[in-house]
Amino acid sequence: MPSPLGMTLFMSAFEDLLSLRTRAYLIKDVDPEILRRLLGARSLATDLDKEKIAEYYQSKVAKPNDAISLLRLMDMGGGLERELTNPLYNSKLSDIGIPTIREWVHELAERGLITKVRNTNHEQIDDKWFSMRMASVHGTLGCLAVAGASEMDDLRSLYTGGMTYEIAEGFVGSEPKSWNQSNLSDPLDCLRLKLLDMLGSEGPQTLESLSDRLPFPLAQVESVLQELEMRNLVSIGFFTQTEEGEFILRVDEYRITGGSVDVVDYRTLQTLLLQKSFTRFSEPSEAIRSLALIQRRDELLHRVENYRFRDWKDIKHDPDVFNGRLLHNRVGYTTGDQLPMLQGLRTEPWLGALENELLEKIPDEGITRTELFSQYPRGKENQHIQKSLKRALANLERQLVVAKQFLDMPNRRRSVAIFRRVHGVIEAMPFPQALSTLIRKIGPVRLHTLRFFVSRPVEELAEVLRDLESDGSICRVVALQPDPTDYYASHEDAERLLSPMPEDRKMRILSQSDPFCSRFIQEVRMILKQGWYHPVFKGVDPIGRILMFVVNDYLEIKDINIPHSYLDEFKTAFSDLLDNYRDRLVDVSVIHAFNGVPVHDCDENIQSILSDLGFSSMGDEERYIRGGVVEPRPRQEINRRLFHRHNVHQSSRWENETFALKEIDELRDDFALRGRCEMFRVDLQSMAATEQLHQGTNLRGHQVWARLPHFQRLLTIRNMQPEEDELGILEFFSNHNDPSVFMERLAMKRGEFRKLISPLVRSGHLVQDYRGGFKTVKPLKGEDLWKVKSDYLRDMVEEYPVITMKQFERLAGTPFAPEEISDVLHEFEEDGTLIKGFLVDDQHDISWGRKDLLEVEGISRTRDLVIPPSDSLIHYFGGTLREKFGFGSAYLVFHKEEPIAAFKANTRNGTIDVTDFVGDSELEKEALRVMKEFAWEHQMPLTGELYEKLRSR
Repeated sequence: MPSPLGMTLFMSAFEDLLSLRTRAYLIKDVDPEILRRLLGARSLATDLDKEKIAEYYQSKVAKPNDAISLLRLMDMGGGLERELTNPLYNSKLSDIGIPTIREWVHELAERGLITKVRNTNHEQIDDKWFSMRMASVHGTLGCLAVAGASEMDDLRSLYTGGMTYEIAEGFVGSEPKSWNQSNLSDPLDCLRLKLLDMLGSEGPQTLESLSDRLPFPLAQVESVLQELEMRNLVSIGFFTQTEEGEFILRVDEYRITGGSVDVVDYRTLQTLLLQKSFTRFSEPSEAIRSLALIQRRDELLHRVENYRFRDWKDIKHDPDVFNGRLLHNRVGYTTGDQLPMLQGLRTEPWLGALENELLEKIPDEGITRTELFSQYPRGKENQHIQKSLKRALANLERQLVVAKQFLDMPNRRRSVAIFRRVHGVIEAMPFPQALSTLIRKIGPVRLHTLRFFVSRPVEELAEVLRDLESDGSICRVVALQPDPTDYYASHEDAERLLSPMPEDRKMRILSQSDPFCSRFIQEVRMILKQGWYHPVFKGVDPIGRILMFVVNDYLEIKDINIPHSYLDEFKTAFSDLLDNYRDRLVDVSVIHAFNGVPVHDCDENIQSILSDLGFSSMGDEERYIRGGVVEPRPRQEINRRLFHRHNVHQSSRWENETFALKEIDELRDDFALRGRCEMFRVDLQSMAATEQLHQGTNLRGHQVWARLPHFQRLLTIRNMQPEEDELGILEFFSNHNDPSVFMERLAMKRGEFRKLISPLVRSGHLVQDYRGGFKTVKPLKGEDLWKVKSDYLRDMVEEYPVITMKQFERLAGTPFAPEEISDVLHEFEEDGTLIKGFLVDDQHDISWGRKDLLEVEGISRTRDLVIPPSDSLIHYFGGTLREKFGFGSAYLVFHKEEPIAAFKANTRNGTIDVTDFVGDSELEKEALRVMKEFAWEHQMPLTGELYEKLRSR
C-alpha cells in the first residue's frame, strides 16, 4: 500500500503532465495499487487483446439479414457503393451476394428510407447510397470539403450561407424521379456525428487514421475530438497498441475495461433534460407547472406557443400565480398548486415573536406592506421599529411562510403587492412525496444538484432518496461524466434514456437563470467564459454568448460571439428576441462589436447579417443602431422650440390672461398663467366666474382650474366607477351645488364633510365650481375609451418637439399604462409624424421627436426665466431636476436656455421665501438675477435667510 507521501508525489507528477496538456499515458513498472488510484479502470485497458476488442465491436453491429437490418447498418456507416470500400460495410457485407444487397437497397429506396446525394462535387460522396440520417451529414461535409474547409483549422469560421447540394426523391428501383435542393446542416454537428459513428462502429482509432479517412485537416479533426472529450463522449488511451493514443467512445471504454453497470452517455442525458425543459405548451400556466417555477419572462419564450413578452403582465397578475423565495436560493413565480411541493422541500420555519405577530395580522384575503406596517408607530424616533418590521417580514418571505400576489389597479402605474399566508394555510406535501414529484418534473438529477432545491440536511436527503429508490418511486441511472455518476430519475425518464433519442438542434438565446442553463452553468462557463452574458445554445451545446443589457430605454449590445457557421440560424433567433424586446418598450438596439471586432471592421458576411437584422451605422465609425436614427441637436435649440411652443418664449406669449385662458386646458395657479402673458391684469380666482372655471384633480393628482368638459374627459380616461355608498353624494351634487345644504341634512360638520368628499374629488367625480359649491362630473357618453385616451395622448405629443418615454409617462399621469403610450407613439412613427433615436446632444436616452417642430430658424434665443413647480413643463424637466439638482419638485432657473439652478420656496403673504438652493457656483450670480426678475414679474419679493446669504456672497 503506497504511503500518503508517495501518493502525493505521484499526484504532483500527474498534475505536471496535465499542465502540459498530456491526454494519454503509457505507464510501466508502477505499483498496480497506485495505478488504480490514479487512473481507475483505464489502467486495465492494455490488458485487453485485439481479439476481445474486435469481438466486442462485432457484437455491437449485427450482420444484416434483411432490408431493415441493412438500414440499421447504414445509419452507422457512410456511403454504400458496390466496391464496399467502407471498412464497416466490408466487414459486414462481404459475405452477402451483390444481388441480395441490391434487392435490399431498392426496397429501402422505394420506401423512402435511403437516398442518393449529388452536386457536393466530392468524389467520395456523390452518387452513393445513404440513410436519410446520414445523407444530410455527408452532403454537408462534402460541400464543406470542396468549399475550402479542408484547409481550415476551424470549421466554425466558414460561412455556409448559400451553399446547397441535391438529394434524390421518389425512387423506382435505383433511379430517382427528382432531385431536390437542400441547404447545409450544422457543419460541426455533422463532423461530430461522423466521428462518433466511426468510433462506435469500428472501435479505437488513432488521430491519423481518422483524419486520413475524412476530407479535413488533422487540426480540425483533432479540435472536434478534443471537444467531444471535454463533453465526456470520447476518451483517449492505449487499447490495441502502445505506440500512440487511440480515441474511443467513453461508453465503449467503460464496458470493455470491466464496467458492469448499465450506463448512458452524458449527452443522451442532456438531450433528455433539454426535451423535458423545452416542451412546448399552449398555456403559460402549463409551462410553469412543468418547471415548478420560473424567474424571468424570458424563460417562457421557448416554452409557450405564440408567447410574447407583452403577455407577461397578464401572467404576473393571474390570481393563481404567486411570487416569493420559492427555493432557499431562488426567487421566482409559480402557480398555487405547486406551493405544497415547494413547501415540502423545506424544513419547518423558525419564527420569532415579531414574525408570529405579523403573521397573525395577515388576513385570509391578504394585505399590502403599507397596510401591515401602518399599525405600528412611524417617524424618525421609531425608525428602529420599522427596521425590525422589515427584517421580520423578509424572514417570513425567505422561509416561504408568506408569498406575494400582484394586482393590477386602475389609475396606478405599478402593481400592488399583496402578502398572503402560505404556511399553515396550504398543507405541505410530505418530504418524500415532494422530492419524488420534483425529480419527475426536472428530470434526472444528482444528489449534489438536489441540494440547490432542498433546504434540508444532506444526510436526510440521502436517506429519503434511498427509501424512495427501495420502494420503487424513483430509480437510479448511471451516466459517464466522465466517471460513472449516479442520477436519480423517474421510471419514465429512465426508460426514455434507454431508447434512441433524436437530438433537438434548435438555436436558443437564453439567460443564465434559465432552468436548463442553470443545471449546467459550470460547464457553460467553462466552455464560453466566466461572467455575465446571455449564452447561445445549439441544442445542448453552448456555442456563443451575447453581452447585452437594457439602459435608458434601449438595448446596449457590447459584443456578440457566434461562429460564422451559425450566422443564418443566429439571425433568425436574434431577430425574434429583438422583436420581443419591443414589447418591453425597448425599440432601439445599439451594437458595438461582433466576435470581438468593431462592427465597422467586420467582414461582409457579418455586415450582411447585421443589415438583415436592421442595423445601420450611427455615423461615429464605432456603433450600429437598429430601430432608431441619430440626429442629435443642441439642447438649447430643443428647449427654445419647447418654450416657443408652450408660449413661454418672449415672442410667443399671449397678449393678456384672457387670450391665454382660452387656449390652455388646465392651470394650477397664477404662476403658470403669468409666465405666458405679456400683460397680467386679473388672477385666476377673479376670472373663475366669467370663464366658468371649476377646480378639480388632473391625471397627475394635482388641483387645477379648468372647464367642466375637460374634467369630463379626464373622468372618462380614468374609467373608474364610484363605490355604492358614494352614489348618493354624487346624485345630490348633480342637482345641487351648496355643500351647506348637504351638511345640514346629515347634521355633519365641515371636517366630516371634507373627509367624505375628498376621495370623490381625487377620483375626479366631483369638482368645486367658481361659487365655492360642488358639482358632479359625468363621463362622456357614447365615446370609445381607447379613442378618448389616444386622442388625449396625441394632443399631448403635438405640444413637445422632443420627448422621452419617461417624460411622457410623467406628463400623461397614472391612468396611462406605458404600453398605451408606446402604442400611440408608434402610430405617429408609422405615419411619419415622429422619429425616434438619439435626438439631443449629450443625452443617452431614446427620444421621440416631431420633424415639423425640430426646426428653430427664425426663433430668437429664449429670455432667461424660471419654471415654477406648478407649471406643467416642470414634469418635462423632472429628470433634470432630480439628476442634476436632487429635487423632486422645485423652481427651475434657466440661463441661455440651459438649467443652471433650482430652488425651493414657500409662497405666503405675497412673498417668495427661499428655503433651499442648488446651482452652479460659477453661475450663481446669474441665477440670482433671474430669480429676482421672476419675483419682480410676479410682484412677489424674494425673502428668507438663505436668500440673504445668496445676496451677500
